[in-house]
Amino acid sequence: MAPQVLQEPEDTETEKKTQLFFHDAWNEYAVILPGEAGKFSLSLGAGLHYYMGLSRMTMASTLNFLTVDSPVFSWPLIDNSDQFARQLGMFAKGKYGKLEYRLSLNKPFATDLTPVNVTDPSKAIAVDNNGNPSFSKAGYLEYQFLDEESNTLPFKVGSYLGTKKVFNVGAGFYHQADGTRTSVNSNIEKHDITLFAVDAFADIPLGEAKNKMAISAYAGYYNYNFGPKYVRNLGTMNIGANDPNFIGNKAIAGPGNLQPTIGTGNIIYAQAGLLLPSQAEKPKIRIQPFAAYTHKNFEAFDKSSSQFDIGANWFIDGHHAKITTQYSTRPVYTSPTESPSSKGEFIVQFQIYL
Repeated sequence: MAPQVLQEPEDTETEKKTQLFFHDAWNEYAVILPGEAGKFSLSLGAGLHYYMGLSRMTMASTLNFLTVDSPVFSWPLIDNSDQFARQLGMFAKGKYGKLEYRLSLNKPFATDLTPVNVTDPSKAIAVDNNGNPSFSKAGYLEYQFLDEESNTLPFKVGSYLGTKKVFNVGAGFYHQADGTRTSVNSNIEKHDITLFAVDAFADIPLGEAKNKMAISAYAGYYNYNFGPKYVRNLGTMNIGANDPNFIGNKAIAGPGNLQPTIGTGNIIYAQAGLLLPSQAEKPKIRIQPFAAYTHKNFEAFDKSSSQFDIGANWFIDGHHAKITTQYSTRPVYTSPTESPSSKGEFIVQFQIYL
């Protein structure tokens, strides 16, 4: 039996995304400043916030990615029980020397998908249905071995372009009781959402000269449990549609660039980029080739999948004005028991922000 996976609905107006849409709406109070308690600091805040824990990539800034975009699985609740990776709640953040911490208690947004009823418990498939959701708990601890990063805002930098010397190791978690449900013989069973991650990040300048080289790298291991055989298929800016005249084995994920992105199982991810040097005093273009690799082993499929991204950033004014070119592959499953095939796409993106 093929897993009953979901195609994401069209992004129409909903109660969660009205005409006036806020990414962040929170406030905080500095309880203990670093100068008041040696190396310890503590701030408490509340609102719609991005201090969601789990991993560095879960709190990544969208302005300075190394690759063209987030791998998305690092936002495991994206637009389901969160609002564009944010939830409503309270958070505590601070530092103790080179150790940075972020903890939060949040009220997830409600989800109400109906699980497919099965008679065989081994074929039960969890879907997002939390009813009146219980509070979620999340946290992230990170040790910053070299230069310390600012925690004034929640956003984690993807590539410093050689302006800092950073090496961090972190670990995080997310837990929500009764976040998904299955149905076996019309009996509903609730399942906790329990997520863990460990990761490392490095951004190291190479050499002393101006416009020097720099290496940026990230690696992470993600362990996800959303309940039995949970899979969520996502496709960024997907323009594909079902072809009623197609004959053959269709992709389980659905049409276009939909792919199994998030699910119960394990994910290994790594990316690295090299900012090339320039001899010019004010170079018109700085080039940063990069590559990324993703390995997913989801419970819903007998075979794991691997995919890669390769490309380059063409910096006109750092991250403020850049062109990114990237070729990406994605797994295509036509059977839950067989190895996936692979499809590719070429992306060109122009980014500018003031």
